[in-house]
Amino acid sequence: MKIIRLSTFLDYGGIETKMVNLSAVDDPDNIWIFCAIGKGGVASQRILNNGKKVICFDYPHKIPSIATIYKLYLFFRLEKPSVVHTSGAEANFHGIIAAKLAGIKTVIGEEIGIPSQSKIGITIFTYLYKYCDFVLGESKLVVENLRKTFKVDPSKLKVVSNFIENKSSTEVPKNVATPFTLITVSRLVNVKNIKGVLRCIHSLKSKGFVLRFVILGSGEEEFNLKSLSRELLIEDSVEFLGHVENPEIELNKADLFILNSFSEGFSNSLLEAMAYGIPSLSTATGGAVELIKHQHNGWLVEPSNDLQLLTNLEFILKMDKEHLQRIGIAGRDSVRANFSLERHKNQLMSIYN
Repeated sequence: MKIIRLSTFLDYGGIETKMVNLSAVDDPDNIWIFCAIGKGGVASQRILNNGKKVICFDYPHKIPSIATIYKLYLFFRLEKPSVVHTSGAEANFHGIIAAKLAGIKTVIGEEIGIPSQSKIGITIFTYLYKYCDFVLGESKLVVENLRKTFKVDPSKLKVVSNFIENKSSTEVPKNVATPFTLITVSRLVNVKNIKGVLRCIHSLKSKGFVLRFVILGSGEEEFNLKSLSRELLIEDSVEFLGHVENPEIELNKADLFILNSFSEGFSNSLLEAMAYGIPSLSTATGGAVELIKHQHNGWLVEPSNDLQLLTNLEFILKMDKEHLQRIGIAGRDSVRANFSLERHKNQLMSIYN
């Protein structure tokens, strides 16, 4: 079976990380081709290193592009895949239309979050998803949104959670950070609500806590976040490291991973942090509610609730190291047991077949 996975980009980010990890699958019975409408980068190179075919078209990705639809249509006609599986709004829009026009047997769209759509956007994707054989979501919340907002036929809806590669080490990393170190790995965009974490860092410092906040990633909010750090007089406690090719090196130095998003699909960075045994705190949105049992293998707080975030951070900062490490162990064990690459591949193949 020939399978084409189409995303908008293959540079870096959550969906890109998932494509890299999926490309590591040992599957000699099928041909996997990983494609991006736009540019490639770190992710496309890693996929190549995993021995899989990669094509980054560098076509216009903004909706709508008739030229992009036509060029994808020609590509699908040439390749004749059994399955075209698209991920993300731009890839879904252009890829689903092109695949249907090309007569592809199985067309699958995947939503990677809960997007804020205009009425026109909702109408377009409601119509578009009717032509998919299946519509996937990364979490139960995403699938429920697809059913309610886009009126997707429940028989077409499937939850296919994100996953982790099997880690070679089973040891919980030694936290060597001094002072207490918080870390986040994400695109620097408004939906991640890193500003809320910065406000909490300010409050904690005013209470006498000594800590640092390490931010991995880049994006449109970087200037604003750095400005807010200066305004709050916490610049000496916040480090912006930009895009880091191997975030696990920094993760293994941290005491706590934090994800404070207003909304999420299923965060790869949260999944990876927990897999490395890093105690993790997240807002109760998207896949986090399926990953974390509050105060057992991590912590959940309400989105947009600075007070609740502050209260939980203060509680964690006062916790003894052994208790904190036990939380990390519980998180590591739960994600490795329930979110493996092999399980994800088997879910996909059952749908593709």
